[in-house]
Amino acid sequence: MLRKQFFAIPLLTASLVTGSARAESPTAPAQAVLQRLMPNLAPQFQLALIPKPDHKDYFRVTGTQGHIRVEAATRPTLLYGVNWYLKYVAHLQISPDGSQLGPPNLSLPAPSAPIEKPALYPWRYALNENVDGYSAPYWDQQRWQHEIDILALSGTNAILIERGMDLVLYQTFRDAGYSDQAIRNWIVQPAHQNWQLMGNMCCFEAPISMELLEKRSRSAQQIIASLRSLGITPVLPGYYGIVPADFASLHPGAHVITQGDWNGFTRPGWLDPRDPNFNKLAASFYRHQHALYGDSAIYDMEIFQEGGAAGDVPVPEAAKKVQQALMHDHPNALWMLLGWQQNPTQELLSSLDTSHVLIAEIEQGRIPREDRDREFRGASWLYGGLWEFGGRTTMGAPLYDYAVRLPQMAAQPNSRIVGTAIFTEGMDTNPFAFDLYTEMAWHANPVTLTEWTDAYAIRRYGANDPHAQSAWQILLKTAYGYRADGNTQHGERDASQDSIFNAQPSLTATRAATWSPDVLRYNPSDFAPALTELLLVTPALRSTETYRYDLVDVARQTMANEGRRLLPLIKQAYDTKDKTAFATLTKQWLRDMELQNQLLQTSPFFLLGKWLSFVPRWASSPEELDRLNYDARSILTTWGDRKASEYGLHEYGNRDWAGLTSDYYMVRWQMYFDSLSTALNTGEAPKTIDWYAFGDQWNHSQKAYDATAHGDSYDAALAIAHTLHLAPNQQSEAHQ
Repeated sequence: MLRKQFFAIPLLTASLVTGSARAESPTAPAQAVLQRLMPNLAPQFQLALIPKPDHKDYFRVTGTQGHIRVEAATRPTLLYGVNWYLKYVAHLQISPDGSQLGPPNLSLPAPSAPIEKPALYPWRYALNENVDGYSAPYWDQQRWQHEIDILALSGTNAILIERGMDLVLYQTFRDAGYSDQAIRNWIVQPAHQNWQLMGNMCCFEAPISMELLEKRSRSAQQIIASLRSLGITPVLPGYYGIVPADFASLHPGAHVITQGDWNGFTRPGWLDPRDPNFNKLAASFYRHQHALYGDSAIYDMEIFQEGGAAGDVPVPEAAKKVQQALMHDHPNALWMLLGWQQNPTQELLSSLDTSHVLIAEIEQGRIPREDRDREFRGASWLYGGLWEFGGRTTMGAPLYDYAVRLPQMAAQPNSRIVGTAIFTEGMDTNPFAFDLYTEMAWHANPVTLTEWTDAYAIRRYGANDPHAQSAWQILLKTAYGYRADGNTQHGERDASQDSIFNAQPSLTATRAATWSPDVLRYNPSDFAPALTELLLVTPALRSTETYRYDLVDVARQTMANEGRRLLPLIKQAYDTKDKTAFATLTKQWLRDMELQNQLLQTSPFFLLGKWLSFVPRWASSPEELDRLNYDARSILTTWGDRKASEYGLHEYGNRDWAGLTSDYYMVRWQMYFDSLSTALNTGEAPKTIDWYAFGDQWNHSQKAYDATAHGDSYDAALAIAHTLHLAPNQQSEAHQ
């Protein structure tokens, strides 16, 4: 297996720590992760970094009751050793969406025998470029640190950081002759900025303030220092040629290729990498990036992302120049590319030194691609996990493709798979999929999903409850039962369907986001009993954070699925002019949305107010707060300006959140049903509603929303179950 020869890089990156960290115990940063995530249990762990003579990475767990020793070669592997122990010895769980850590004074059990596992891959990477838009644009340091801690405990050893690259762009183009105002008008606000880094857009909600650029840079420095202290490689964006469209006016003769539009936005220009100005810009970019954030072992660049054009520039020559510029400043670095749609093309790869290329292959959950070693021309690649787009809250993931196909493909002779890549567009949904996918970096053989799921239910709630087991087996067979099939006719099928409650109102809606799947991959009536089973879980387990999250998530998904049953009935009533049925069904629809909102407000993981609560501290003036508020709201709704929204971006970031459901989605459906009801009464065509104008007005609203949960999740879920005739019988449902 070729993967073994790549171990040197992560072991080297583990030494990239700050000066202050060098004075600490080598395990102090890892111990601090445990202290933050499980303060009651952290003192019972003894951590040790002990390299092996063969330099291979591993973890080993031994110990006695209350005294658990974990040793490993690197900090991320050390932390995953703790996680493995928590899962399979203590039956506890820390996840992105809640933790189950037993009683407050728990004495940790001793492993029955030493546990030792080798790290199968050198790279365990995390973060889609779009996470900085759909999840993290306004996170504060504490929130970012929590995400880092969860990823670190999950064994991650490379994380993409885009925050702070706006200041690098600013300094680079100031060097190139742009005025302060001109370049701040070009750089977009935080929730949309990652699309600028990918060459998709510019100039949205300008100008960005100098104060914000500096705040984001200081934050990025803290984040990157935290990663390095944990032995995690901060993956940084590289420079591949994006420039303001008027670059040639400041640099006459510069060969800039116009890139046209991306989903209704004007793209930045692309400077021909053979142009003399390219090396100057690349050197400036890497110099400023180094001064602010240091260096990395991996740089992320996608030249022709989603429709970028080469014009008259020979692609092989251009790609070679981009790599040469990177290697000039970072001789041992890897250029990370996406295996996505048609990229990277054979033409682009043909001139590259593929020993310095790392490809994140992110389509294996949609299209089984069994010949990637040949297609990638010898480049190493990561088997990606992409089961969610836009930060959407739908339950589902193609678990078979991770549990079975990944280890099978990695076991092929001379496989070039060197790791995994968490590539969901938003974070902290589907903890079930997250747990399995991160664990697959440690399984050389396929996993039996039914058995794995039973073990998951035990550690998720803290006991072997038959109703919990039954609920999760139902979820495994339905929401998590689909797999890559190569079907390209029904949208982005590596993810599950979204909720049509969140769709721009229409009687024929089959999805909310333009490119979401338009059909379910399972029968909703097969899914629904999972809610009944969760409601029957023994009262002793219902107080756990993990149970409450899952109950809300399953009840939410059950209600969202109900919308797909109701809408065709509403259409039928309207088409047949059955006013009574139309009134009854639309009232039921709006009641269901209200029940869903009441459910969502009981969970801290489903609150619009939490998302918005991070925004104000970044603003330096009331005017800037207005811009940032609009930036944060619009990414969830209209996405951009009218042209981009109506082109198809509206609702791409839809999600089932309290506040968003009640004040945005539900209000739209009420307006729509009122217009149809009027049409039925008058016999005239229903009035046209300007949905963009409605969304834009909401995006500019200053209404505050609760950032803390309130209400009882069990009661709210039970109310939904009663409404859908899914409640347990009266004797079993007694709420204790």
